[in-house]
Amino acid sequence: MKIERIEVRFVEAELDRPFGWSQRWTNTRSVIVVKVITDDEIVGWGETYGSPDSVPGIATIAKIAIGEDPSHIGKIWHKLHRASYQNHVFAKSGVNAISAIDTALHDIVGKSSGRSASDVLGGRIHDSIPVYATGLYYVDDYALPPLLDEATGYVEQGFSGMKMKVGALPLREDAARVAATREAVGPDVRLMFDANESYDPATAITFANMVADNDLTWFEEPCASRDDRANKLVQEKSPIPTSGGESLATRWEFAPRLANRTFDIVQPDICSVGGPSEMHRVGLMSQVFGVKFNPHFWGTGISFAAALHSLAVQPIGQIGQTNIPYQNESVLEFDQTPHPIRENLTDPFFTQSDSRVDVPTAPGLGVEVDESILLRFTRGDVAIVDQPSTDQPFL
Repeated sequence: MKIERIEVRFVEAELDRPFGWSQRWTNTRSVIVVKVITDDEIVGWGETYGSPDSVPGIATIAKIAIGEDPSHIGKIWHKLHRASYQNHVFAKSGVNAISAIDTALHDIVGKSSGRSASDVLGGRIHDSIPVYATGLYYVDDYALPPLLDEATGYVEQGFSGMKMKVGALPLREDAARVAATREAVGPDVRLMFDANESYDPATAITFANMVADNDLTWFEEPCASRDDRANKLVQEKSPIPTSGGESLATRWEFAPRLANRTFDIVQPDICSVGGPSEMHRVGLMSQVFGVKFNPHFWGTGISFAAALHSLAVQPIGQIGQTNIPYQNESVLEFDQTPHPIRENLTDPFFTQSDSRVDVPTAPGLGVEVDESILLRFTRGDVAIVDQPSTDQPFL
């Protein structure tokens, strides 16, 4: 079995209702979808982040995988990594290409062998994964009632935790929104908040102290994600545990942050960390360093399935008689914001029960992709890769 063809496309959908966070407002949702096809017509799906301008770079890197045996997942990962690292594009298209292709390879190998992606990763430990709702963005010119209605809706749906946005308003206004949300959801629901890198250390510490009496589980991305001195200072001074890492790539970027405990919780994203292979490695490293591991998610059912499989093989943080979400069992972000692509692209459409989602058991990722939805939302040209790179990295 050989990889014969790879297709890379940018897909985007407009939203009926814009929403915002500390950095900006958006009226669209988008992903880059990668389709890997073997010579015996087995199809694997992966996805990552980027823009239409990212497609050619990802396609160029994908050439390295053409002609390879897809079951050699580790070999292909390292070939892609070495080639993109040496060409100084690792921080952008390189890691995005690796993430998407690695996901697709787990899909292909699972389908070809009749095994789930978590079995390909080594065998599942968990049959379901605890999740929390992500939403609670700024909407309707920062109005408070929609925020509280959304929060109570998540409680009614059975979510045991949820995450809200801060950082776009003056500290007192955002602090009041946090307090109002806590009052609305009651004392038994986990509440987290995300500044999306909007604060300097002094402001982040001030804000953490302003909201500390609201029983908050973590303070996400208080400062710029790669400003280690700033994030470490906040981690040391904040009365609330800090988290970050969604924009970090591979074990090499996580290792120094884990060793230094830059964050109390790390949150790699399967679309940018390096796919299921690297997500699993970073998860094991987190356990070694005693740092909680609660991955980020912002894509469609393709990457959500991949993240579920990756967490299915993640050991609990500290060995005990029971698995306790947020304490010794990893929890996965479950994006609930509007996303027309995610809501239509894959079957099954994932749902939670008692704040847990079942890990798919069908071969591969365990999802079927509706290619008519891809066609509907594709923007720009689809990059077709069917010839190997003439510049193969030395291994």
